[in-house]
Amino acid sequence: MALVSASLSVTSLSDCVTRIRHYEKPMEADANESHSERVGQVLFDERNGRLIVGGQDVEIDRSSRAILAMLLASGGTVIDKTDLLQAGWPGRKVHENSLTKAIARLRRALGDEGWRIEAVYGHGYRLVTDAAGETGTSSNWPAPWRRRGFIIASVAMATAACAAIASHIYWAESGERPLKIAEASDVMGRILWVDDHPENNIAEKRFLEEQRMAVYNVTSSEDALKLLAMYHYDAVVSDMGRNGNPLAGLDLVKAMRARGDHTPFYLYTILPSRAQRDLLDQHGGQGVAVTSKGLYGFLLPGRGER
Repeated sequence: MALVSASLSVTSLSDCVTRIRHYEKPMEADANESHSERVGQVLFDERNGRLIVGGQDVEIDRSSRAILAMLLASGGTVIDKTDLLQAGWPGRKVHENSLTKAIARLRRALGDEGWRIEAVYGHGYRLVTDAAGETGTSSNWPAPWRRRGFIIASVAMATAACAAIASHIYWAESGERPLKIAEASDVMGRILWVDDHPENNIAEKRFLEEQRMAVYNVTSSEDALKLLAMYHYDAVVSDMGRNGNPLAGLDLVKAMRARGDHTPFYLYTILPSRAQRDLLDQHGGQGVAVTSKGLYGFLLPGRGER
């Protein structure tokens, strides 16, 4: 859910062409990359505390940086929660929920790569790699390959911007009005809220929308799974029991993870328990919120416990 967006500032078709040609040129590797760890599209320079995801700089807090560094250094092995707590908050006694929130912030910061942080029930967390030996220092990767993902993404963004400008010119010259969509153009993220009584969450939905979060309501797990198959969401919020099924929330996250959907998942309930939290963690969920403040801490950047 830390929800990171990038914008490409272009104002004309000629500017578009210039941008695309710029990204097509060879790019020299950053001098600091030799001290960085990479997995997938994630590049982390522990020395400078710099996180790059898909070629874009992403800001994270000190605790999250320490936890990410430990996960990257582990080479895909499981790290105990106690060790992660000590790394994130050295010399302090903090509740395990602080680690849960930090992991949630990290997953949001990593965007589409957030699924790589995997909860291991009863133990802790590990960083998932696509293949053995993928995690390593960036100096192990040839420079052209280190930059290829960033160049492709940059060219794609520039091309998309060009298409948008061309579309605008077309509509302006034709006199016709383009199709409007319901979602605001400046949203920071998209939340799928699954609850058979959405009227109970009106205040929370209004507050999230004021924070530029688009909230979509469905009343059944079946509808949620259909939407998740068609569209991208930055988080799923679910009640625990609905439509006669007291375990509907757990069943939903199980179904999501079984088909490879790693969208961050949060339970919003008035009856929490340690067993419930453990079960959610076991099935790949990210957290349980009892109050609206706790929920906002999961979903909104900067509102969680640091």
